[in-house]
Amino acid sequence: MIAATVVGLLVAAVPSTVSAHPLGNYTVNRAVVIEVGAAIEVRYIVDMAEIPAFETIQVIDAEGDGVVDEAEGARFARERCATSGVALAVTLDGRRVQLRDAREPKLDLPAGAGGLPTLRLECRFALESPVAGAGAQHQLMVRDSSDDGRIGWREVTARAFGGGAILAADVPSQSESRFLTAYPEDRIEGPPDVRTGTVRFRLSRYAAPTPAEIAGSIDTRPPASDPLAALVGGGLSPAIVGLAVLLSLGLGALHALSPGHGKTLVAAYVLGAGGTARSAVQIGIWVAVSHTAGVFVLGMVTLLASQLFLPERVIAWLSLGSGIVVTGLGVVLLARLLMRNSRHSHHPGHSHDQHHADHHHADHQHSAPAQGALSWRSALALGFAGGAVPSASALIVLLVAISTDRLLFGVVLIGTFGIGMAAVLGGLALVVGRLRRFASGSNDRLGSPLARRAASLVPVLAGLAVLATGIAFSIAAAGRLS
Repeated sequence: MIAATVVGLLVAAVPSTVSAHPLGNYTVNRAVVIEVGAAIEVRYIVDMAEIPAFETIQVIDAEGDGVVDEAEGARFARERCATSGVALAVTLDGRRVQLRDAREPKLDLPAGAGGLPTLRLECRFALESPVAGAGAQHQLMVRDSSDDGRIGWREVTARAFGGGAILAADVPSQSESRFLTAYPEDRIEGPPDVRTGTVRFRLSRYAAPTPAEIAGSIDTRPPASDPLAALVGGGLSPAIVGLAVLLSLGLGALHALSPGHGKTLVAAYVLGAGGTARSAVQIGIWVAVSHTAGVFVLGMVTLLASQLFLPERVIAWLSLGSGIVVTGLGVVLLARLLMRNSRHSHHPGHSHDQHHADHHHADHQHSAPAQGALSWRSALALGFAGGAVPSASALIVLLVAISTDRLLFGVVLIGTFGIGMAAVLGGLALVVGRLRRFASGSNDRLGSPLARRAASLVPVLAGLAVLATGIAFSIAAAGRLS
């Protein structure tokens, strides 16, 4: 029964472990809404995913008691809305105008993965100087100049109420994300980055619309689900603990099977350099160690240094380091292959006397690892490349464990998550290494010189693949940092 439950949870967890928040656990998403009725109002909405919300709540909770009370929440909302109002540059008919608070801001902390809160803030502003001449045409431009370095969805919309009319606009009237509550799946990989909206409008001659009409139908985003984080934050029993450990192992394995995470790299490098069962175990150990260490480094940044280092930028730096390491692996692998081929071309193996053969064997031992084995440095580098970039799910588990005073339990689950990753990548290294040795043993039996030549090129092509992968990783990471 428990095994069936584990399998069911693993299947259900595959999409949710990619990102508990629809757009990503690190995102801060913003929407500007221009509303035209009997007057002009500008609504500013911020939706923080679990990780930035966790960081922000540490600031809101001035008493440090782990609870955001009404006074703390109201103070933060007023201060943040005041800052947001300054960041909104508004131009009416060609002249700069100021904004003032139209209503009390609204702060909510919707539950996210594992009960970890997200954060939603709504600010409402009116123009400091009322627009004169109801019925006359005017032009308004709003630009959101806020930039805290966070990635996320940014949109601007404009809509009319109560007899007001929008005559022309360069932004839509409907929110594609339903005001940051329902992000369309086909835009998650490439969210919009719209920060400016211009509208030509005419105000209503009538009284202002009711608050219900202004609010429209803005739904609340449903709580996110992450089965592992939910187990950390829920009730505990021996059965639940065992289930959580098994689930963590399975999710780590699934995470390693998802795009990226060094599978191609490990396969290509082992194909080029060879690998024994010992090498595979070394790679697996270093994957588990590097991933677990990466999660804790990111957790400490989130808890203690988020004002100095954004977690997503730390991930980008780790990715850049991984790319540089992979590039170095490719260079070293190609250099070793070239040296080996050069030695073989100068000293055909079957024509040597015993003295020269012994000398060649000693020289080979000093210049490179024995055929079919990886050096511990190479295994360490492969493990770092495969596991150094921590998964968002593992970080969420750590934050849930901290917030529920279950740090030891969280540490165990993060460690088993890394072991699940290590089993996949280390197992891949073992399988590829054995296939390579089998193929190498078959080379001598190949009748065609062309076939033998093609087989000898496979390690070189694998080395080129490692080098190309490292360069691609480095360029992508550098792009995120810039």
